[in-house]
Amino acid sequence: MSAILIRNGRIIDGTGHQPLQNGSILIENGRFKEITNRDIKVPPQADVIEAAGKTALPGLIDMHAHLLSGGFDTITEVIDSFDVQTQKRALKQMLYWGVTTVYNPVQPLDGGLQLREDAAAGWFPSPRLFISGPGFTAPGGWAGSLLPIARMEPHDLKEAEQQVQQLAEAKVDILKIYYDTQCCAFLSPLPKLEKSIMEAIIRQAHAMKLRVMLHAYDNEYHKDALRAGIDILAHSAVTAPIDEEYIELAKDSKVLYLSTLSIYHDAFNEKSLRNYVAQDFVQNTISKKTLETLAAGGPLDGFEKSIKQSYLMEQLPTIQANLKKIFQNGVAIGVGPDTGVMGAFPGLSVHREMELMVQAGVPPASVLMAATKTAAQYLEASEFGTIEPGKVADLILINGEPLKDIRDTRNIDMVIQNGVIIDREKLLQEIQEYQ
Repeated sequence: MSAILIRNGRIIDGTGHQPLQNGSILIENGRFKEITNRDIKVPPQADVIEAAGKTALPGLIDMHAHLLSGGFDTITEVIDSFDVQTQKRALKQMLYWGVTTVYNPVQPLDGGLQLREDAAAGWFPSPRLFISGPGFTAPGGWAGSLLPIARMEPHDLKEAEQQVQQLAEAKVDILKIYYDTQCCAFLSPLPKLEKSIMEAIIRQAHAMKLRVMLHAYDNEYHKDALRAGIDILAHSAVTAPIDEEYIELAKDSKVLYLSTLSIYHDAFNEKSLRNYVAQDFVQNTISKKTLETLAAGGPLDGFEKSIKQSYLMEQLPTIQANLKKIFQNGVAIGVGPDTGVMGAFPGLSVHREMELMVQAGVPPASVLMAATKTAAQYLEASEFGTIEPGKVADLILINGEPLKDIRDTRNIDMVIQNGVIIDREKLLQEIQEYQ
């Protein structure tokens, strides 16, 4: 494998340290070998990249991504059909936008395991993939998909423990629990998993050395799960300002808080979503077939009538303030936009989420760390997430200074994954061939 030398650029290594100015990065055999602002001898046959005026960041990590298009073209009557070509296209799109690692929280078990294996083997361009397998929910409850093979519906504690053991033995990465009536979002509430079963799933998962993500909007449901030791909150606390009890529970649980501001800001507000979609960087990189489903007079209008849009718009300031308070109190935050839902386009959604997190009051440096080092820690992956000697060489090179304007992360000049320069133009061509 040839070497890559990136020189004379700005380096934000993801550790929280101050950026290294006029720095150079040497990559050999798929790993970072040297990071310095001193001269580096150019190895024979190395690709030399002049990075003056550019910024190097670790590859981005999406901690909450459904492998859908971000429009209604990939949604069926069962919500998510888990079509393999749709999923591969979403993963390619993520890689195009510098997302080198992704956690997909709901999959039929066999299909998810196969997709993860194919991505790892390099059968198609893809971020590194982490999966959950089927999501746990109440019988008839919300689980992101109505397909029986993508749902676990335990009726009692024993069945819940057996299902956790099944997924653990299959070697999924993280479990996903749906513990919510969806009453904050949907006009008609759905059954919620029993509290004792939710607690049993977390207890058994931890015994099997598995972490657990929770889907819930209601603050009180968050508290129930935090008391049970939940590891990742997939969504913001929506229903009220978080209180001191919530903060203490979050600290005790050492939870990772994902705000999914993209959902509350865009998916539940068609005006905001369409203003976002109208921008050139969306129009030029997202399939027209996808964008057409979000236009006025299309399925988005019907969807907005089925949800509590006005309530969620009213709650947006509270949702934003909750993220800021969580951050200011030292609770870990990550970047997980709920990719795949309306307007949360694969890959691009991570950049949108980071933009909205900064708007909510989180400093850009902390947002970048949330999207890299912190996410890798919660994936229990020490091999990537920062630009440090010995780590896997996942990197994006951007034009601009994201610490001054976080939106500069969209101005990608180059993506490197596992020490290999990604052919972004080819990826974009493949994405745009979908019509």
